Formats: sequence, structure tokens, C-alpha cells
Amino acid sequence: MKRAAPDAGSSQDPMAALLDQYLDTKRCRRGDIVKGVIVSVNSKAILIDIGGKCDATVHPREVERMTPRDLRALKPGQDINVYVVDTSDDNEMMLVSLARAAQQNDWDRARKLMKDNEIVTLPVVDANKGGVIVRLGQLRGFVPGSQLLPNWQPRQAANEPDNRWDTLLGETLTLRIIEVTAERNRLILSERGAVNNKMMKRKALQQLKVGSVHKGVVSNIVPFGAFVNIDGVDGLLHISELSWKRVNNPKEVVHVGQEIEVYVLDIDLEQERLGLSLKRIMPDPWDGIAEEYTEGQLVDAKIVNLTSFGAFAALTEKPEVEGLIHISELSHDPIERPDEIVKAGEVYTVRIISLQEGERRIAFSLKQVEEATSAEAQDDEQDTV
Repeated sequence: MKRAAPDAGSSQDPMAALLDQYLDTKRCRRGDIVKGVIVSVNSKAILIDIGGKCDATVHPREVERMTPRDLRALKPGQDINVYVVDTSDDNEMMLVSLARAAQQNDWDRARKLMKDNEIVTLPVVDANKGGVIVRLGQLRGFVPGSQLLPNWQPRQAANEPDNRWDTLLGETLTLRIIEVTAERNRLILSERGAVNNKMMKRKALQQLKVGSVHKGVVSNIVPFGAFVNIDGVDGLLHISELSWKRVNNPKEVVHVGQEIEVYVLDIDLEQERLGLSLKRIMPDPWDGIAEEYTEGQLVDAKIVNLTSFGAFAALTEKPEVEGLIHISELSHDPIERPDEIVKAGEVYTVRIISLQEGERRIAFSLKQVEEATSAEAQDDEQDTV
């Protein structure tokens, strides 16, 4: 029953004023989260007492979707939060939702987790071509494929791009929340962000040892090398450590998603950096080279690079071994640029003029091949005479 307003100029009963104040504080609007007490529960309706003059009932469609187990978990007299879905004009009857109240609590939890930069472990409940869906309480969060660790890539169904992440269904991921926008129902998480957490990264680095060999997955390729993920930590595989032979483009050797074994070259805990090598787990082409080649020997070598001071050439029989032909050893005639004499990609016969196995250095000469050829020609002429 509504209370009659007091006559103008009359003083209101103090008790009535307190009652009106109490009732005003209990006026609820759509979207509010309010505390209540369960009055009754059955398969048709759930009544909630939220105090004041408001009676609340859980939305019928929500009650219909509840399982017998859900209903048994609700007991009369139990304190509970409800979300106001709709109210009557006089605010005396309202529809509420238990699920949306729980969902709102989950949004609050998600915001706090993101603010505190905390890590959560969540199950993968669904997948689409863009990534995977995880569940945080009542919320469904999305982990884009770009935010998943590269070690999942070998498990992708390459011939089914729309279903490539289905293999992660049922897996449990360690994640960090990177976006919470409740009004747009957006909850975005990152597996990469979780493993890049400073504490986790440092712990992972401490478990590695220089000289050890580990399996990893190529997570990214850049002009100066490739990044390989080992147990959640990305390490740099510099272009110079990809192969014993010259590599101009890292994509010549590795590709994103490839699982490879790498040698731990360096660990810098202070800078949280990890240096890796691929060539160190391959046979060293310099070992025993002095037994195969000697100074003064003529060999075939391919020009692999030109510089202002000379040309670098690789042995055709052992392309991993590369040496310098200094500009002064290219020709007897004065030249300004090496490309006046040799061309990149061409093979020439050269003479080994220096070989230092311990220093991994070898030097060649092109002009001394010409000298030897001229001397041999003169000897042949004298023999003929």
C-alpha cells in the first residue's frame, strides 16, 4: 500500500520518515546487483527476499534451464546476490537473475586479476578459426591464435584452417587477462603474456644450463635470426648460429612452427635473455680441416660475398668453410673493386695461402693461381725447345 503524503506545513511522524527513507534506499534499477535471501525454491519458481517493499522472482526462463542439481544447491534462508533484470512500474515486483549476478562477480574478479597481473589456469571449452574459448566462472574468454604459445602450432590441422585449433579442446592453459570489457562481453586472454611474466620467465631460465640441448618451437623469424620458444621462454637463434655455412635469410633454414633441437649458448639472468645455437649441435666442419687441406693447395671455391676489401669464398667441397680473398690477392693489376675480377655466385680455382684451424681462418689467393699457371706454361715452352 502506498503512503499518503503529509499535508503541507504539517510535521511528518519521525517513524514514518525513517520508514520512507528505508524504502527509498531499496528502490532497484535494471542492472543493479543486490543482496537477498532465498525464500522458496521449486522447479517452477524461485522467490528472493531483497528487503523493503520489493519482492523478487528469478526469471522463469532461467529456472527452466536449471538442472535438478542446480536447484538442490539453493536452500531457503541462503544469502545470495541477484541481478535486477526488470522491475514493475511501482517497483513492487521484479525479475532477477542468479546467473547474471554470478557473471557480474566474475567480471569483477577478471578486472582484479588483470589489474594485479595474476596468472590463471583455465580449460579450453571451444575453438574457432581465430583461436580458442576458455571458461572463467560464468564467463567465456577468448584466446586469439596470436596469443597462444608456438608449441601448439605443430598440432594444428593444416588442411583444415577453420578447425585448426580443435586439437586444443580439453587442454588446460596458463593465461593472463589482457582485456576486460563487460559492456561488450569481451574477455581476452593471452598464453604468451602468462609465460612472459617476469617471475615465470626467470624461473624457466634458471632451469636451463649452458651447453644443454633442448627441444623448442620456432615462434618468430626476423632478418637477424629466429626466436625459439623453450618451455615458455623465447630465445634468440642469431642468423650466425643457424648454420656453419653462410645464411642470408633465416627462412632458408627454419620456419615458424617448426620443432627443432637447439643448443643453449648463453643465459643472461639479469637481462632475461637466452642465446641459442642450431649449428653447435651439428658436426663442426673446421674439426680436422688441416688434415684435409694444406697451404699452397689449389681448390675450387664459390664467391659468397663481396666487400670493399675483398671477396669471401666458400670451399665447394665443404661450403661451411668460408675464407677471404683479399683485394690484393685477386689480381696482379691494380683494382678498385673486387667485382672487377670476380662475381658473386661464380666458382673459381684459388690457392690456399693461409690455414689456421684453431682460429677458424682460411685465406685464398686468385692471383697466385695465375702465377703458377704462367710458371707452368714457361716450363712447358722450355721443355719444348
